Amino acid sequence: MIIGIVGLGYVGLVTGAALADQGHYVIGVDIDEKKVNGLNCNRIPIYEPGLDELIMKNKKKIQFTTNYSDLSDADIVFIAVSTPTINGKIFLDYIYSAGENLQKILNKESVIVIKSTVVPGTSRKVKEITKREVIVNPEFLREGSAIIDTKHPERIVIGGDDEKAIKLIEDLWSFTNSPIIKTSMEEAELIKYAANSFLAVKISFINEIANLCEKIPNCDINNIAKAIGMDKRISPYFLNAGLGFGGSCFPKDTLAITSFAKDLGERLHIVEAAIEVNNERPFRAVKMMEDLIGKLENKSICILGIAFKPNTDDTRESVGLKIAKLIREKGGKVIVYDPKAKADLEMVSLDECINKADGIIIATEWDEFRGLEDRLKGKYVVDGRRILNYKKLVKGRFKAIGVS
Repeated sequence: MIIGIVGLGYVGLVTGAALADQGHYVIGVDIDEKKVNGLNCNRIPIYEPGLDELIMKNKKKIQFTTNYSDLSDADIVFIAVSTPTINGKIFLDYIYSAGENLQKILNKESVIVIKSTVVPGTSRKVKEITKREVIVNPEFLREGSAIIDTKHPERIVIGGDDEKAIKLIEDLWSFTNSPIIKTSMEEAELIKYAANSFLAVKISFINEIANLCEKIPNCDINNIAKAIGMDKRISPYFLNAGLGFGGSCFPKDTLAITSFAKDLGERLHIVEAAIEVNNERPFRAVKMMEDLIGKLENKSICILGIAFKPNTDDTRESVGLKIAKLIREKGGKVIVYDPKAKADLEMVSLDECINKADGIIIATEWDEFRGLEDRLKGKYVVDGRRILNYKKLVKGRFKAIGVS
C-alpha cells in the first residue's frame, strides 16, 4: 500500500520507517523545509537507536517532501503532527490544518489515521473536515526503544466508526501479532491520556515516598520500591524514584487532560497532584546541592545529563535543563555533559565536567554515568537518578534521592 505520514517528528519517522520495512511505500510530508532537505540528504533529525539504519535500509521505499499533493493517491494517511500545550491547554491547530490540507488533495477513499495525542472529540472533527473515514490509533512508544515498541507493541488500539476502515488498519498492523483492542474514536483518544496520566501518577507517588525516606533513618527508597513492586497488582515498572518525568508526552498530556476535564466541569485531582509533585523535583535537587555545598553563587556545578531520559537526545521538559536554570538564577555557573543531547549551555567532556566542578548533579541515568564512584570521591554529588552506590562515597559530600 501507499502510506502517507503527515508530520516527520518522532512518531511520524518511526511509524513510517517501520511500515516501509514491511514493504509499503511511505511518503512523509512536513512543512519544515529544512528538516525535509536534511532527511533527503540522509540526516535524521532525532537520535533513536536503530532508526537511522531502518530508514537507510528502506530508503528506496521512503519519500520525504513538503508537498501535500504527493499524498493524493495514498491508501492510508497517518497524522502525526505536534499537539503542544499552550497556557495549559492543548493546541490543535496543526491537526485541523493537516485535515484541511488532506481534504483538498486526496483522490481516492483514503483512510485517515490519527496518531497524534488529542483530546476526545478531536478526531471526529477531523472526520467532519476531511469528509472521509478517520481512525484513532494512538502510539505507546518509549523513546529509546521506539523501534521495538512499534514492531512488538503490547497492544494496538483502533478506534473508529466504519468496520471496513477498522479492518484495514487491523490488517496493516497484523505483522506485530499484538492484541487488538477495538473502541470508539473517543475511547481510543482517552485511552492514551489515561495510560500516560496513570504512569505519571505512579512516578510522582514513588517520589513522594522517596521524600519520606530522606527523613527516616535507615530507609532506602530502592528497597521500598522493590518490595512493593513484587506485588502483581502494582508491578515494578515506573517505580524508580528520581527527579521526575519529562519529555514530550507526560508533562504535556497531564496538563492537557486536566484542562480538558475542567472544561467539562470535572477535576482530576490525582493527576493535578502528580503534576505538582513533579514540578517540585528540580527545586529539591538544587536544595540538596545547597545543603552540601552552601550558597551556589560563584560555584561551578556540573550537570550530568540533559536528555529527559537515557538513549535519546530529546531535551523537551528536561529536568537537567530546569536545574541548570535554577542554579544560574542563584548565581552559580553551570557546565554540562550529555552523551547525545545538546543545549545552549557550556557543553564539555565527561572528564572536564568532573574535574572543573565544585558539585555534580546526576540528572539522567545514562549507563556511562554508572560506576563513577571512585572518580567522584572528592566532589559534592547529588545522585538524582540513583545510579551510584552511595556507600562507596564520602559521607557528608553526597546526597541521593530517597536515602536518609
